Amino acid sequence: MSFARWFSVTIGLFLCLATPSRAGEFKNFGFLAFGDSGFGNQNQKEVARAMGDFCKTNACDLVTLLGDNIYPDGVDSASDPQWEQKFEAPYQHLNFPFYPIFGNHDYHGNVKAQLEYSEINPKWKFPARYYSIEKEGTSFFMIDTEKFDEEQMKWLDEKVSQSSSRWKIVCGHRPIYSHGGHGNNASLKEKLLPIIKNRVDFYFSGHDHHLELIKKDFFPHFVISGAAADHRPVSPGKSTIYASAELGFTHVLVNEKEITIQFVSKNSKQIFHTKIEKN
Repeated sequence: MSFARWFSVTIGLFLCLATPSRAGEFKNFGFLAFGDSGFGNQNQKEVARAMGDFCKTNACDLVTLLGDNIYPDGVDSASDPQWEQKFEAPYQHLNFPFYPIFGNHDYHGNVKAQLEYSEINPKWKFPARYYSIEKEGTSFFMIDTEKFDEEQMKWLDEKVSQSSSRWKIVCGHRPIYSHGGHGNNASLKEKLLPIIKNRVDFYFSGHDHHLELIKKDFFPHFVISGAAADHRPVSPGKSTIYASAELGFTHVLVNEKEITIQFVSKNSKQIFHTKIEKN
């Protein structure tokens, strides 16, 4: 064997051993997505109990908490008694991290206190008004739709551009499209949609108190999951794949080739599921 041939084979073998395959890098995981949860009422308790039952037999590694974390007027401080009633007690059996964002009701109170609460409760992971996290080949971009200003728009555009993740998911409180009571959001359609259109895979939101999956003729898929403590009517539109006014939550199972979306009722029963594949 010539030296050139030996060198080529040796380098090729080294690169194969030194660089793991994408399949080897990617680890399957699951997460819950829900918002509008912090009522401290019986509905919240029942849905929270259903989450615990569901997660006994399904992968649950984290929660994306989609805003309106404490009703009706947020919290006054990081030691507000509402934390116990509306977060700690209902979700005490969910032993994985919660990644929250702000909703409109959170802004009625002291939003800085929700960030400060991260230093008190290690389960509550809220580092900034908007932020990103990485999990097993997936990027989550957690945004503040109450104040979606130029600075945040630039941040999100750069983060999406820089991400090499297999899956990209944006989470905001207010939906861009919805067939619930609040309907479509003209401001987000103008400011947010151009940044994420055909650049991310999913946009998760709450605000409307129902469960809905919407698919337009472009990406992302739009998931509304705001029925964790209250439910309101929804009238499906032509782009609705599924909608329900039931109390419940969303479970998402992520692997390299597909994401499975499930809507689960307060009785821990799957009421809808679908798989979205990616080449």
